[in-house]
Amino acid sequence: MKKNLLSLAMFLALLMSAAAQAQTTHLKITVPFEFTAGNVQLPAGEYEVMAVGRWGGPTLSIRNLNSNAGTLVLSTSCRSQKPAADAKLVFYRYGQRYFLAEVWNRNSSLGNQIQINSRQTELARNQSKDEGVLIASEK
Repeated sequence: MKKNLLSLAMFLALLMSAAAQAQTTHLKITVPFEFTAGNVQLPAGEYEVMAVGRWGGPTLSIRNLNSNAGTLVLSTSCRSQKPAADAKLVFYRYGQRYFLAEVWNRNSSLGNQIQINSRQTELARNQSKDEGVLIASEK
């Protein structure tokens, strides 16, 4: 009996974890400045950010709704201690250059952290980093 209860508890924990990972990202946001996502420089404008893949995996599609500009970026999942109150994008700024750093869904403590490229690493060695947050609307 104890073995069955333990198996059931492990199954439920696995199921809850899969459900948390399955939360998909689909945001619309206006970015008022030029920025880099992955290795691609993108213009200011209105963007749609979506998780790509069956379970909203680590690949994010970032597409400008006013032009053909866009890219796919790889991300890793990250966690915060408390759920984000709003859907948001987090940018790191070095001088006048902005880099997309994180994507968060509303009411979730799980987010996506964008992999750092070599240019951002180089700038980080020579300049201080500021962090900026833009609130998004969920689609």
